[in-house]
Amino acid sequence: MKVSTPKELTVRVKKINKIKTDIFLLSFDSVYISKNSSPGQFLHIKIIKTILRRPFSIHCVKGKTVFILFRIRGRGTQILSDYKKGDELNIIGPLGRGFCLNSKSGKNILLAGGLGVAPLVFLADRLKQTKPIAILGAKDKNDTICADEFRKRGCRVYIATEDGSKGRKGTAVDILKSLFNKFNKSDKINLYTCGPEGMFKGMKKAIGKNKNVNCQVSFEQFMGCGLGSCCGCTIETKNGYKKVCKDGPVFNMNDVL
Repeated sequence: MKVSTPKELTVRVKKINKIKTDIFLLSFDSVYISKNSSPGQFLHIKIIKTILRRPFSIHCVKGKTVFILFRIRGRGTQILSDYKKGDELNIIGPLGRGFCLNSKSGKNILLAGGLGVAPLVFLADRLKQTKPIAILGAKDKNDTICADEFRKRGCRVYIATEDGSKGRKGTAVDILKSLFNKFNKSDKINLYTCGPEGMFKGMKKAIGKNKNVNCQVSFEQFMGCGLGSCCGCTIETKNGYKKVCKDGPVFNMNDVL
């Protein structure tokens, strides 16, 4: 995939909506970010009263408007949730390597655990002509998000909740297993995923030795600089140590698990 040169930009909050109790959707206008971003890439945002920037996946792009979806996880995101329309945001982006789209043949499956939906809506936009499958896993019905966003992009949506309060009782990986059993063994499958590392491990076990599955995983990792200088987001891969911010956040599953 083509990787654009990141820029430091000052933008203004266009809108911020509370989606759930602790989940917010923030938007701003940027011609540069909207034109040069790819699904899976992220932005590094400076939040007032904090020292380190925070990384946020690019959730989707509509015209020149860019959206990020985030959950309150600490002081930085708590402060960000209180931003108002017109407040300034200092951002660096687009950063990282996103998903390589293998949509010319095979079935496209987007699999998200929890807030792993964040980068996958942007990806669904790029794959909507292929009518992809979206599998969304959550703890309960109150934790499920973005199902309608995927449907609007032509996806067939499956939902799994751990308590069975919505969709199928179980995990997103359980649904993936059931779909594998329905597909022909010769079907080529492009699997794009984002979520907790434990989900990735269950997913790899479900795939097993099926060489027809090409799987890309987007890692959620703490970052310092976001530019590959501080090595704060280094992970061990089969090809040595890699930086999630620069070499990722998207990796081929077979290289990292």
